[in-house]
Amino acid sequence: MAIIQELDYEGYHTAFIYDELITPAMKYIGELWQKNEISVAEEHLATGICEVILSHYMLNIQQADTQEKKVLLFCLEGEHHTIGLKMCASTFQENGWEVKNLGPNLPLEHAVYMARKWKPDVIGMSLSMSFSIPTLRPYIEELERLAPKPAIIVGSRLIQEYDLQQYCSPSTIFISEQSELKSWLQLYNTENSLIHSVRSDIL
Repeated sequence: MAIIQELDYEGYHTAFIYDELITPAMKYIGELWQKNEISVAEEHLATGICEVILSHYMLNIQQADTQEKKVLLFCLEGEHHTIGLKMCASTFQENGWEVKNLGPNLPLEHAVYMARKWKPDVIGMSLSMSFSIPTLRPYIEELERLAPKPAIIVGSRLIQEYDLQQYCSPSTIFISEQSELKSWLQLYNTENSLIHSVRSDIL
């Protein structure tokens, strides 16, 4: 927490702190668990500590002016790692978006129900375990049938290791780091501002 406070004071942006500090720390913990150098209990403890630090940091993030845009976030069914999801929620909130974070292990039917009810501009799904990859296909197919059609983002550390495109559609957006999400949001906001400006001129 002290390191994060120092980086924040020195002007490092949120994406840098997430990508260069929190994400590598959790990746290291995961590697220790895979090597049986720490127990499941210790891995859970480390994750809990990281979530507390992340929540504390998020409270002090200054948000941009509201964009009147909505994003729905969740983990695929069977997925229980939510730190990446929380960092994504933070990045969207920092850019002025309204966020509903539905958390871990969300069955498809509940995701579709909430999307129809809330009508988000963007739906973001997170997965971290390779066994969840085939689950992507039915989620993508169902959510792309929604009207109005939201942009769909798949966030995962697995993007660099597996070809997820075969389980998705050509319009699916893949994000593996918060800096990528930040850049995409800037582009999205710019494109929508231009569209709004053109429509205003026509009217």
